[in-house]
Amino acid sequence: MSTDVLSHFGVLDELIQVIYQGLDRFVALSQVTESAWSIYLGLKGPEGRWWRGSWSATHILNITGVQSGPQVLENFAEKLRTTFVNGDLTIGEWTEGESDINLTFGLTAKHPLHMALKSLSAAEAASHATAVFTEIALQAQSRKCQLNPPFPSRNVITVIPESSHANSGPLRSFFQDPVPAAVNPVAERKIKTLEAELARSKERSPPGDTTSKPSASSRPPKGASLANPNKKARKYQALEFESDED
Repeated sequence: MSTDVLSHFGVLDELIQVIYQGLDRFVALSQVTESAWSIYLGLKGPEGRWWRGSWSATHILNITGVQSGPQVLENFAEKLRTTFVNGDLTIGEWTEGESDINLTFGLTAKHPLHMALKSLSAAEAASHATAVFTEIALQAQSRKCQLNPPFPSRNVITVIPESSHANSGPLRSFFQDPVPAAVNPVAERKIKTLEAELARSKERSPPGDTTSKPSASSRPPKGASLANPNKKARKYQALEFESDED
């Protein structure tokens, strides 16, 4: 029975939230197992105190109803998750040195829910803290043992071409080879059009010397005057000189 009920509470597993209570700051961790849904609450400070509370399957069914089906249980778990993530949590009956406290879910709700938390011994608190840090270390291995995911600005830069700030270049890693700038498609089409026009103009031009020569129709008719091509040239009769012998 407990396995069937708590199988619908997976959305509450491995959640973490910070609770501000006056000048104090608490950290709440949510954990779901086959037997119970548990909350671990730690107080930041020199004492480093920890509390633990849990709801069994029986306790959950007492809230939702003994005959609650999967859909009811899933909706209930989702509402608790939303309350936890939104930080709608408060610690009741809290005074300095208290061993038992209550964690309230949905303080602004019409019917808030309460979970009783018991103080953990120093050994239990240390054991739980070690277990939490072990999980953090295992998750950090996928980030090359980085405790927190690195900020994007540590590994990548934005390259902006000098010619224009509108066409921003791609993000490039400091340790990657530079990526060649992309060709502007509009400019590429213009270049291809100009190349096509130049090729057509070369095909229309006659081969060889392109210097213009006067056509046959523009030559003056035979016998025309060179000074005035429209007039015929005058004929001059050669002068003959008499011989001195006569």
